[in-house]
Amino acid sequence: MSKTEIKNILVALDISGASKKGLDTAISLAKLYNAKITCVTILVVYPTLVSTVINYEKFLRGKADVMLDTTKKYCEKQEIEFGSKVLRGNPSTEITKFADAKKMDMIIIGAKGLGGIKGKLLGSVVNSVVHESKISVLVIK
Repeated sequence: MSKTEIKNILVALDISGASKKGLDTAISLAKLYNAKITCVTILVVYPTLVSTVINYEKFLRGKADVMLDTTKKYCEKQEIEFGSKVLRGNPSTEITKFADAKKMDMIIIGAKGLGGIKGKLLGSVVNSVVHESKISVLVIK
């Protein structure tokens, strides 16, 4: 049996704690496989009044840029090669399209870890990524 080649890991980031756990797992795997981490975050903007959408998108982009800058510094301290991209649209579609286009070896995505009835099902984004992806998806809880 040959060793699996993991050289490019895609991490889907948001502001949840599960997302941070996913990043830490990606860093561990990147160290093990000498792989590069690319983080994506998705801006989801629903059309309403044009001026409201533009301002809201700028607000979201600012938050995303700060998060990705912090993530970059965190990875660099651990000597991990890092890249990032802010995408806009449907999260699961954008994540899987980006993974395909950039020839990623694996997607790591955090589940929110909901309890009760909601906890019996994966979140809609995670569920869609798992089903749409052509590559391995590691779901972190």
